[in-house]
Amino acid sequence: MFRRRLPVIGLLVLASLAATARRSSAQPLLGEYAVLGLQRTVLRPGARVTAGAVGTAGGTLVLRNHVRIGGTVAADMIRLDNDATASRFFCRFVVLSHGGGAVGGPVVGGGALPGCRAFTPPLVDPTLLAPVAVVPGGTDVRVRPFSGTAPLPAASLRDVMVGRGALLQLAGGSYTARSIRIAPNGRLVCIDACRIGVLERIVLAPRAQLGAGAPLRADRVRFDLGASTASVFRAGPRAAVAGTVFAPSATVLLGPHGSYRGAYIGRIVSVGRSATVRADSAFGS
Repeated sequence: MFRRRLPVIGLLVLASLAATARRSSAQPLLGEYAVLGLQRTVLRPGARVTAGAVGTAGGTLVLRNHVRIGGTVAADMIRLDNDATASRFFCRFVVLSHGGGAVGGPVVGGGALPGCRAFTPPLVDPTLLAPVAVVPGGTDVRVRPFSGTAPLPAASLRDVMVGRGALLQLAGGSYTARSIRIAPNGRLVCIDACRIGVLERIVLAPRAQLGAGAPLRADRVRFDLGASTASVFRAGPRAAVAGTVFAPSATVLLGPHGSYRGAYIGRIVSVGRSATVRADSAFGS
């Protein structure tokens, strides 16, 4: 008798499928998150996460009405409003907000609870979530409205201000600043891989753009907000961001109807109404 042998490529495919199946049943790694809050995460009505996990490392995850998450959600407690969905849940408790506050049974307030898969605490290794020290420079950069710049080489800056409809290009490398502000329709674009440390705040006005320029991927641009108590990342309505925002001491606010590709990690993270997020993390997977 002869044994039928699978070709080598077939064995490789089977091994890949098995590895994928194991990962899909395991709690997410840091690099798999599109949105992660350390204390609290809220997705406002109609928000979409088309790829990547959503979670809260040490608190509550809130999914408002009609939120859609294509991947995993993970938190100690998950609070669901009407018609919020995800592909799988890692948690201890799920609460249906319209059900009067009951917790933990198979049915709450007339709605079926999703099954909570067990996770191994901590949900994310806290050593991976330490704030990054940022030391800004003493030179301001101001780009006048409706103007543009040549690519700016790596530098330590103080306050960066991009005017209405203006373009600031970064050549790539390491940058620091005290603050970054981008006016309506302004753009700050990395034309090569960038890592940008900001001590206090990054603020995007409506329809402003920040991060990777095509065809550069969002996973090659990272913004580190420092440990300042004033630190915040705020994107206005219909803003577009392509990059990883790592702000473990800061509040991260992603404005409504915006487009966000990368990873968004903060002490508190809020994803605005009808915003769209897609994972492309600088932390890998």
